Order: sequence, then C-alpha cells, then structure tokens
Amino acid sequence: MKKIVYLLIVTFIFIMFLGAGCSVNGDEPNQEPGQEPISGTVYSIEDGRILVVSGLEDVNIPRSLWFEQGNRAVYFAVEEDTVAELDGEQVDTGLIARGQKVDVYHEGFLAESYPEQGKALRVVITDPEAAEEEFIDSGRFIGVMVNESVELVEVEISGVPEEISSRFYHLTDQAWDVFNNLDLEPEEVIIFRYLEDDQSDGLIFDLARLEN
Repeated sequence: MKKIVYLLIVTFIFIMFLGAGCSVNGDEPNQEPGQEPISGTVYSIEDGRILVVSGLEDVNIPRSLWFEQGNRAVYFAVEEDTVAELDGEQVDTGLIARGQKVDVYHEGFLAESYPEQGKALRVVITDPEAAEEEFIDSGRFIGVMVNESVELVEVEISGVPEEISSRFYHLTDQAWDVFNNLDLEPEEVIIFRYLEDDQSDGLIFDLARLEN
C-alpha cells in the first residue's frame, strides 16, 4: 500500500513539473508553444499595420523586386494591445519605423495570402536604424524629358491646381526597370513612392500603374 501511495505522489509531482515546464516554454502572450517570431525589415507602414519582409537589406526598392523573388512578407496589424520593445524595454509602438529590423510575435495563424496577414502581439526592434522618410503620390504620366543629359519623368499630380500640377522626378535604376516594363502611355495614371531629391521634385524608387 505504501508503494502505491509513493508512486502516486511521484506521478503527481512529475505531472506538476511538466506543467511548469510548458508554461515556461510558452510564455509569449497568446502564442502557440514553441512558435518562433518572424524576422525581417519594416518595408512600409500603412493604415495601422506594418509590412515586414524577410531577407531585405534595402527598403528603397520596388515592391515587385522582392515580390517576384518570393521573399516572405507579412502584413501585421498593430493595435492598442500590441507591445513594442527596444533594448529590452517596452516603448511606444509609434517608434516602429520603416527600415528597422524587427522580430514579430503574432497571434494564432497567419492568413494564407501574399503577403500573409496577421496581428502583431509583440514587435521587438532589433535594429532601430530607420530609413529616409518616404512620400506617396499619384498622377497622370505625361512623358520623359531630358534635362542636361538627365532623364526625368513628368507627372501631373492628382488633386493639384493645373498650373502647378506638373512635377519632374528622377528614378532609381531599379525604378527605371519597372518603368520600362510598364510601357506606359501618356495620360495613364500611376502611383509612386519617392524620397526627397535635391535636383528634382523627388527620387522615385517604386511605381505602378493605377487601374481604374
């Protein structure tokens, strides 16, 4: 009888030990036990969510480049209960910026799309260095002009008075590749992302045809 009681006590202690071990291994909030974070670079921030792309060293490249290469990409919703961390300290989620390296712990399963979609529970900023501020605009493509042997793309910006709507942009080499593949006709509407540029109205690094 004593042996049976002893075995029951040992079994009970063993089960309690296993339970404690599981709680340690699965200590991420609402995480599946053993789930690894998704690591990558914040490619863009839009509408309360961040787009994190793995294997990306430069965020100032066309979206089509990493899209065609099949880099893992996930849209993470950043909500009021999302926690952001930097150097082991909790920080405001407003400090998350384009170009930073992050580890993202997410809630449950990700929607199977490309990019995937989910909710960020915790965003750990592993490299706080951010990229330059980007701007997004759209307008009618007018044509390509040459100014002192430099090619500039002319765009009439949407929602701007006609007398000041024409603007002239430099393009990065990769953006020129995208531009040539689009084979745009005058008056077609494009949407583009660009950086400040000292010698033009902006340096376009990504563009796409805007379908009606």
